[in-house]
Amino acid sequence: MKKLSLTLCAAALLCGCATTANYKKVTGSWVGADAQTLVDSWGYPARTIQAPNGNTVYEYSFEESYQTSRYTTYSYNPKTGNGYATTYGGDTLRFYCRTYFEVDEKKKVVKARFKGNSCKATAPGEERGK
Repeated sequence: MKKLSLTLCAAALLCGCATTANYKKVTGSWVGADAQTLVDSWGYPARTIQAPNGNTVYEYSFEESYQTSRYTTYSYNPKTGNGYATTYGGDTLRFYCRTYFEVDEKKKVVKARFKGNSCKATAPGEERGK
């Protein structure tokens, strides 16, 4: 458990000031932008969806997973002659973010939404390590 806690703390430090609130600001800043400018910046979407209102939704996806280290501790009680082994770790951690930009018939972004546990960004104009 200690190893997992240390790994998560190290990951948090590496992320710096990346937050979900900042990601909301970044994605929200695209509302009103031209769809081609969005594609020029973000690349082609992973898929497009036809919304019920006739607009097109561009979906951008990010997903990765990590396997935590697996380790075993052993203990022995010389009085009873019993030994015990306890194994920790070996868990898979999954991180993802799906971002949706709704584009109207004039090819303008009218909405930005996202979901996932890894939708984080630094504040607009902020750089890591500074």
